[in-house]
Formats: sequence, C-alpha cells, structure tokens
Amino acid sequence: MPFLYISKNFNLEFMKKTALLLLIMVVILSCDKKQVYRNFENQIEAQRWSEKDVKIHTFDILEDGKSYNVFLEISHVLGSEMNEFPVVFEVSKPDGSTEKGEEVVNFKNADCMGDVCDVKFLLKEKLQLKKGKYIVKFSPKSKFGFVPNIIGVGLSVEIKE
Repeated sequence: MPFLYISKNFNLEFMKKTALLLLIMVVILSCDKKQVYRNFENQIEAQRWSEKDVKIHTFDILEDGKSYNVFLEISHVLGSEMNEFPVVFEVSKPDGSTEKGEEVVNFKNADCMGDVCDVKFLLKEKLQLKKGKYIVKFSPKSKFGFVPNIIGVGLSVEIKE
C-alpha cells in the first residue's frame, strides 16, 4: 500500500528541482574558499622532469592586503633516487618587476598511497601579494639534466588566514 501512495503522488518535476538544488549545494560547499589558484600537470614525459621543461603558471590576485602561501606540488614514485633537489623559479609581478630564486624540494613529508607519493612543498609563507597578474616559471636542477620518477608537478596559491 505505501508504494501505491508514493507512485500516485510522485512528481517528476519536483524531483528534478530537488536533485538540481542538491547538486548546486554540493558544488558550492565543496569549493575551497582559501584556494586562489591551483593547476597540476601530470603529463611528465617518461617520468623524468627535465631542466628544459619549464612549468609556467599564470594567476590573478583579486584582493590587496591578504597574506598568501605558495606551494609546489609534486607526485613521484616511492623510492625515488633523488630525495631532494633544487628548483629554480622566476616570478613576474604586476608592477613589472621580476624575482628569481631557488628552493630545495625534499620528499621527507610525502603522503603515499601504494607506490605513488604526493608532496605539497611550501615555497613561500605569509606572502603579501598585490592585486594583479602573476606569472610563475620553475624547473628543476640536477646533475643528470632531469629529476627521475616524477609523475606530476603543479602550483597552488592559498589565502593564509
């Protein structure tokens, strides 16, 4: 009997609207409001990140007066021959100036699942960025000309609260 009641009172239009509303709520609630930019590339040729393979990321800062953390994200195969290596970077700022630097990335705080590990390496902390467009370029340095066992590389920028 309860099935008869449901089938008589079933409103397909109401169900479509409810499903759409639930989908919109899930999308809105799953957004990370702290994340300003994130782009991850997992098309590293032959799992070797070459010194010539410069990664370029362009993002906009929409608000002045906030602190930001900048992360380099790397996926690699567990047991990589190189547990740390330098990454050279260049940042073009909205005012036209350029900053160059080098950071040593290490895999000691990797989050591994099976034989694939992910590292979210903090490059800059509590960085005051001015409103405008930024272009970040980076690549590894190695005595071999490449870093082996790299599956993917990316950059993320988050608001530091």
